Amino acid sequence: MADKRLYKEIATAIKQQLSDGVYKPGDKLPTERALSESFGVGRAVIREAMILLEAEGFIDIRKSSGVYVLKTETIINSFLEGKAGPFELLQARQLIESSITAFAATQIVKSDLARLYEILEQEKNLLDAPPDQALDALFHCTIAASTQNAVLTEIVRYIWDVRSRDPLWQMLSKESDQGEYSRKGYAEHQEIVAALQRKDPVASRQSMWQHLENIKQRVTRQLECNEQPTFDRFLFESIPLELKQDKS
Repeated sequence: MADKRLYKEIATAIKQQLSDGVYKPGDKLPTERALSESFGVGRAVIREAMILLEAEGFIDIRKSSGVYVLKTETIINSFLEGKAGPFELLQARQLIESSITAFAATQIVKSDLARLYEILEQEKNLLDAPPDQALDALFHCTIAASTQNAVLTEIVRYIWDVRSRDPLWQMLSKESDQGEYSRKGYAEHQEIVAALQRKDPVASRQSMWQHLENIKQRVTRQLECNEQPTFDRFLFESIPLELKQDKS
């Protein structure tokens, strides 16, 4: 895997080029090889930078075609910065992303599934490393994009923007046992993709909900081990109301 600081530096440099007007929406970026030579880094670093830029919605990577610019600046400022706790964010993700995933199961096409399997393959190569946040974001944003609805896609990108800015999430991503989290996350992502491939909206929704519920439990353990007195778990129940009603 490319050096995390280096690929983020390259991504920042490319975003600066976008902001400076070097490239405009609709423009095709230079090839991976050309960018590698231009920045004096390996192609793996460029590849990781592209993943990050795609997850943030700046570019669109089209297989066998190239990389195209979608936007040149961050359009939506994170007005929630510092206002949402980790469990508040997870609850929002459960409500929004599980519904989006159910809808995606009815709209997804072959090229979307191929992209998801490419992401799974990249995740498989990183099972013993800490979770790659950019790759994780790309997975979830790709599912949103497979709804073929630009508004839903931007909503999920915004949620991940809030998450990436949050100091607590940044701290959690550096904690120990992250290799185990990578393996569990990969297995859960596999289940989600399998449900999407079957075009099963019920299973797709449930697998995404459970994935985020599992993250909630892992985060709870991490925060308790760090003796965080102010985290917001007590505000949110683990079992959704509708599932309780289904069991009654």
